[in-house]
Amino acid sequence: MTRLAIVGIDGATWTIIRPMIESGELPNISRILREGVSGVLESEKPPMTPPAWTSMFTGLNPGKHGVFHFIRRDLGTYGVLLNDSRNYVGKDMMSLLSNRGWSVGCLSVPMTYPPYPVKDGYMVSGIPMPLVGDSIAWPPGLTDEMTEVLGHPYEPDVEYGSYDGDTETASDDLAQYAVLRDHLFKIERERLDLQRHLLKTKPTDFYFTVISVTDRCQHYFWKFQDPTHAGYTEEGNRLYGEVIKDSYRLADEFVGEVREQIGDDVPISLVSDHGFGPQYTDFHVNAWLEEAGFLVRKKTPRWTMGMLPLKYAFAKIGLAGVGKALGPLGKLVLMRPKIKKYPDMRDVVWSKTRAFATLHGICINRKGREPMGIVDGDSAYRQTVDDVLTALKKIKMPDGSQAVDLSGVKEDIYDGPRTPEAPDIQFQMAGLSCVTKESWGDKELFGTRKNAPISGQHRFDGIFAYAGPNAKAGHQLQGMHIQDTSPTLLYATGEAVPKWMDGRIRGDIYENPEDPQWDDSPEPGANSGDGGDGFSDEESAAIEESLRGLGYIQ
Repeated sequence: MTRLAIVGIDGATWTIIRPMIESGELPNISRILREGVSGVLESEKPPMTPPAWTSMFTGLNPGKHGVFHFIRRDLGTYGVLLNDSRNYVGKDMMSLLSNRGWSVGCLSVPMTYPPYPVKDGYMVSGIPMPLVGDSIAWPPGLTDEMTEVLGHPYEPDVEYGSYDGDTETASDDLAQYAVLRDHLFKIERERLDLQRHLLKTKPTDFYFTVISVTDRCQHYFWKFQDPTHAGYTEEGNRLYGEVIKDSYRLADEFVGEVREQIGDDVPISLVSDHGFGPQYTDFHVNAWLEEAGFLVRKKTPRWTMGMLPLKYAFAKIGLAGVGKALGPLGKLVLMRPKIKKYPDMRDVVWSKTRAFATLHGICINRKGREPMGIVDGDSAYRQTVDDVLTALKKIKMPDGSQAVDLSGVKEDIYDGPRTPEAPDIQFQMAGLSCVTKESWGDKELFGTRKNAPISGQHRFDGIFAYAGPNAKAGHQLQGMHIQDTSPTLLYATGEAVPKWMDGRIRGDIYENPEDPQWDDSPEPGANSGDGGDGFSDEESAAIEESLRGLGYIQ
């Protein structure tokens, strides 16, 4: 019998859920709120999928689990590498409960690729991950079973590289959104079918799934429901104004299916990694660093060789079906000469650059750490940090308002041995309605999002809800952080909570909370699990292309 179920609703926000409940929708989510506790769940800084979910299921801050972004700095170079599950295996709820004898089932949880063994159960990886292949699930042979259930190979996500989500165009092609919408809902409904099969045929003590359609729809369809957005049109609203709500309706079906399969008396939790809101503008931070004198680049534009997968080439000329029909051949890459329209990091003159942007933050080009660092010594480093922070505070939005409303150094945000891997400075602009871009873009520092496919972006305020025996019915939790989730849910099951977790136990989930049990065992070492072989070069290229389509990397 299931002893705990977690349903993650990626990007879920109370600003969407509460009005829908008030209008009589989302009956399954509404029931959990009536029967249990709920509240805002504060996300990580920055509120991105990989660090947030990893903090959620480890109870650790990124300075300890080491996940700050989809990518990580390749220390000693100016390059980056993709993050994967090997950063934290052994420190997560899945590993912990498995080691304590719980059977574990996971479906589409982010940051679980490569999948790793769990007791008497299964793990179907979530993003970032290859979209095909036998390596996406454990145990061996599960992918064949999933193919049999669905009638075709499991498709975990859309290849967003074909949608150019971050690219502002002269006009908006409304037809492309219909293709994307239908694809997203097809994938999620098939995942619902797969969930139904797994819950019926492979019951486990602990079940954990994450629904992604809400996040993706809010990224791409926010402007169609938001009259304040520059990309809003009456025609777009007519066609797509209900898409985001439809994604929440589908999420509610997931919740109802889990509740039906596990039973009413089993503890269940709803969690999101972050909230959501509109993305109105971009800020090209490397262009600003150049303008402010912290970065120097070559001025001469040049021709370059561009790589374009064959299927994307067909998509760009309106023949996406042809590219898809090619199957594996569609991955073949065309090399094409093209004018290098915008500068990029290859143009940086490192011998004259004091700071550069990466991983949604700013790094100091420090001597002895970066391969061509010039900022020498602690005093010069601190002075450069102060100079950048001072300059950030002077930036004004196009309307003249203060741009930067949160900034700080990594040591004030993170704590732990992995902190040195984070960008030296983190900042946010205009309540996250303005998103920093490491690309240079056009001549203007700020860009609008009128005709860019992506129009919604993450916020700090996610959701948390818990219902189970003795839960404080209808209680509103205050001040809960995503790091609190894992220790709180372990406490709810009666399991001992490791003292090495950073998060707090929220005993106020109960009317009469009992004293927690504590686990004094030492924190597991990094990379303690069998994480497999990670990403191949081809897989890395495909994943990076998809992440660019979602606007997560440039």
